[in-house]
Amino acid sequence: MCGIFGYVGHDRNAADLVLRGLKKLEYRGYDSWGVAVGHRDQVVLEKRTGKIGDAVPDLPASAIGIGHTRWATHGGVTEHNAHPHLDCAGRLALIHNGIVSNYRELREPLVRSGHRFRSETDTEVVAHLIEECLAATPAGPEQLVTATMTAFRRLRGLNAIAVADVRTRQIAAAKSGSPLVLGWSDHGHLLASDFSALLEHTRRVTFVEDRQAVLLSRERCRVFDADTGRELTPAITEVEWEAAATELSGYPDYMTKEIHEQPAVLRRLAEAGGEHARRLAAMIRDAGDVFVIGCGTASHAALAAQYLLARIAGRRVTVASASEFPYLGDFVGEGALVVALSQSGETIDVIDAVRAARQRGARIAAMVNVEGSTLWRLADLTVPLGAGPERCVLATKSFTAKLAILLLTAYELADEAAAAATLIERAADEIERLLADDRRDLIRHVAEAIHTREHLFVIGRGPSYPLALEAALKVKEVSYIHAEGFAGGDLKHGVIALIEPGTPCLVLAPRDETYDDIMAGAMQVKARGAMLIGVSPEPHEAFDYHIPVADLGPATAILNAPPAQLLGYYLALLRGHDPDKPRNLAKSVTVK
Repeated sequence: MCGIFGYVGHDRNAADLVLRGLKKLEYRGYDSWGVAVGHRDQVVLEKRTGKIGDAVPDLPASAIGIGHTRWATHGGVTEHNAHPHLDCAGRLALIHNGIVSNYRELREPLVRSGHRFRSETDTEVVAHLIEECLAATPAGPEQLVTATMTAFRRLRGLNAIAVADVRTRQIAAAKSGSPLVLGWSDHGHLLASDFSALLEHTRRVTFVEDRQAVLLSRERCRVFDADTGRELTPAITEVEWEAAATELSGYPDYMTKEIHEQPAVLRRLAEAGGEHARRLAAMIRDAGDVFVIGCGTASHAALAAQYLLARIAGRRVTVASASEFPYLGDFVGEGALVVALSQSGETIDVIDAVRAARQRGARIAAMVNVEGSTLWRLADLTVPLGAGPERCVLATKSFTAKLAILLLTAYELADEAAAAATLIERAADEIERLLADDRRDLIRHVAEAIHTREHLFVIGRGPSYPLALEAALKVKEVSYIHAEGFAGGDLKHGVIALIEPGTPCLVLAPRDETYDDIMAGAMQVKARGAMLIGVSPEPHEAFDYHIPVADLGPATAILNAPPAQLLGYYLALLRGHDPDKPRNLAKSVTVK
């Protein structure tokens, strides 16, 4: 879940270059950060706790540098535990994403050999282990990568490591599980956890596969089999995203930008998403059992798939959280289809579930946003979300993109594809109006009324139930208010005991067959003093606040997402929180 970045080349401003890359990787973790460069054959580094912000590193000019932004797993959030970590001689600087599960048994003999440890991390063990391996490896142009591969083979767990040797001006790296991407630019070679951090310099990238190692120098970039040492021919891909898509473009933060990009994303999918939906629908038709999996926001989209496919196409699917899916493995086999949803394509629980299902003979369809990601490469069919870079830790436009593709797929299965495209275009128009008219001010006013509360409940039924879960997640992620989404029918099975006078309840009440029942539940919490915030096409006398949304039938689920996103956003601002980087969270969850 950490972000790693490295550069070696002709640019002598390596420290600034690396720091700019780290800022684009902060969504992966922002407990602490550090940058190291080479100067007179020694590592010079700067490490700090907290977010990068407007920091300017005070480091010498250098043409080699590596950096890291941390999401802590081993050791507290301190400067000593921040990466990079050094060897004893100050020649090597190492950064790491993942968990070395056998670090204790590796550390003990290193301590006995006289290595000095300065941190509590599992990462520092790797720096000293490579130092030992380097001393035992014959000198030569491949000494660093050979030593790195030797050390890497002794690590257990899912890891990506990168080590800079400031004497030879080389960077070596290796990976298993955690992502790593190489960048090929005119001024040098780069590596990063995510290709979006490389777009400032190049769109020509190589996605490093598991159990591969790389060696970067100013002149060359080489790829090796990390287990055998055999040199491989790197596959270079030109990615489609533009560097400008990762910038704020005048918005105050990425959450605002990405909420406002939803209409454009939906219009693109209405116009061009049909072919991908047809292919996914064909796989669903041909499959026996169909499983839809995801984590967090993606799991809510998966649950929405269950309703959309059942109600529109009459197709039953099984939905599970990806982290729980392995415990359903006995039901997955030949003829099954697993549809895996993930914005990043790197969510470790999703990757593990997909690999386990494939071993049992299932086919894999992936709905993913990041081109070239691990899930993208694992799938038999990849359905691109086409949402563009999503830098805010909270998922917004990628969620509505998933809903749109699922809607297209459901109507494709029902042989009514044109109807879906029309609904999605109308949803795009309606969201654009919501973001521009007085409903936005109304949502801000609601946030002002409830921002001092510590609890919020969200009620939904049928197709609105997944949206209730997602609305609660958005609020709790960014505002730190305890928010709970639940099915309206479960109200009397415990939740109502928590309702006190003034407790805010967000009520998702579309004008469908669930309306009467959801309003009956709303009246019950109203009778106990709850403050009702209705999201519905029509007002109701019970609503203390009414946020109007259009009635678009099955596409109403898409319309219910932006009001909750805006509510969470305004609550965060009112409570003094950074909407882009909520505490303790990371966008790409690559560790267990």
